Amino acid sequence: MTHLMKPDELRRHIKIFLSGNRYGSLGTCMNNIPRSSPVQYFLGQDLEIYILSAGGTKFQYIAHNPNVCLLVNTQYTNYTRIEGVQVFGRAVTSEKEPGLLHEAFEFCPDCHTIDSIKDAVKAIKIIPEEIIYLNSRETGDRTKQILKREQMSRQKSQFRRELVFQ
Repeated sequence: MTHLMKPDELRRHIKIFLSGNRYGSLGTCMNNIPRSSPVQYFLGQDLEIYILSAGGTKFQYIAHNPNVCLLVNTQYTNYTRIEGVQVFGRAVTSEKEPGLLHEAFEFCPDCHTIDSIKDAVKAIKIIPEEIIYLNSRETGDRTKQILKREQMSRQKSQFRRELVFQ
């Protein structure tokens, strides 16, 4: 059985995993039509996710329905040996919040490489509400561990909820 982690430990594992990867699939939905887009992302504060993009249909979908899911996972060999994170949250775009692009550039690890096309770039910010972490690479155990929004904040609260494990 996988070691069930406390919120701080789980948060640390999620942050390490997301920081060690750069590519994922962004799930959006509009008019009951789901869509998945390959994206490159980077982390902000409190596990917020930033995506820079030239635009596209995903921005229309987010404008219609801000609920999104970002999937980041290791190479898929089979369902028993995989590590991954699903980030469920609400997305905002620089089309609606113009200051978001500047905010994203503050966290971008290599934005100097796209500085010349900065005017053509848009940003998406995902504010996580729930993150599901799975690591079955070593044991094959598929226990999913869930980090809720109130456990993501860096601020320590007086009352902490227990994690829900599935």
